[in-house]
Amino acid sequence: MRRLYVDGPLGQVHVTMAGSGPPLVLVGSAGRSARVFHGLIELMAPHFTVLVPDLPGCGNSDPPPAGFSMPTLAQAVVQVLDGLGIQAAHFYGFQTGNKIGAALGVGWPQRVLRLVLAGQSHSLVPDKHGRDSAILGNVAHYFDAAEMDDSARQAQLWATGFRRISDIWWDGRLYSDPRGWAAFERAREATVDRVQALPHAVATYAANFAYDLGADIARLTQPTLFLEVATPAEDITPGRQGAKLLALLQGAQLETFHEPDGPSHAVTLERQYPRLAGLLRRLILE
Repeated sequence: MRRLYVDGPLGQVHVTMAGSGPPLVLVGSAGRSARVFHGLIELMAPHFTVLVPDLPGCGNSDPPPAGFSMPTLAQAVVQVLDGLGIQAAHFYGFQTGNKIGAALGVGWPQRVLRLVLAGQSHSLVPDKHGRDSAILGNVAHYFDAAEMDDSARQAQLWATGFRRISDIWWDGRLYSDPRGWAAFERAREATVDRVQALPHAVATYAANFAYDLGADIARLTQPTLFLEVATPAEDITPGRQGAKLLALLQGAQLETFHEPDGPSHAVTLERQYPRLAGLLRRLILE
């Protein structure tokens, strides 16, 4: 794997790059860097030129501009493609990455070949009000400090971030994970990502709330696959979203992965990367 920086209007964007073949961009959930995709990069590099940007405010990239939006983050992907001389690429986006993928496909349609928009059911609710309500339950603690002064707000934000980091680092399931030390390494990477992204967490979720996913999905023109990650709890609330997504975009496809219940930020599909890699290869190469 190579690591490089691409300069542009959004500052320096840090990119992890590997392999050769058709270009494939991977973008993950809010606050995660390319570290979350290391296992998937290894599986895809024999078949693709894999590009994984750390979005502005995440990993080793520069901070985002004030008042940024999902289209702003999609512009960061365009900056990477421009900087590397790539005209168009396939795209896989998970959780927040699915919003960025949809914004990219609508705002820069000529730069996107095939789209895979993936996430848990709550992340794929196409109705804006319904999705905002589904997401708010997971991130309301970031907005509890709205009426505080600056110093209290910063202390509250740090306390919130520390709790989320503790959830990662002291997860009892790590001690029974068959991957052994590799599981702790993934926890360490997630912890580092959360610390780096913490100053921009509130603004990232604000951009998420401002974005109308369903409206952009209905405007997509690229071949698109929806990958819904179902859990037992989300099968109850908000319920499966696949049928609603397919109704918005004629000709799209749907695949469903299953994960156990747990904290939303802990669902990354890392344990299912071999299956995901096979799915992406078939979609793009066959």
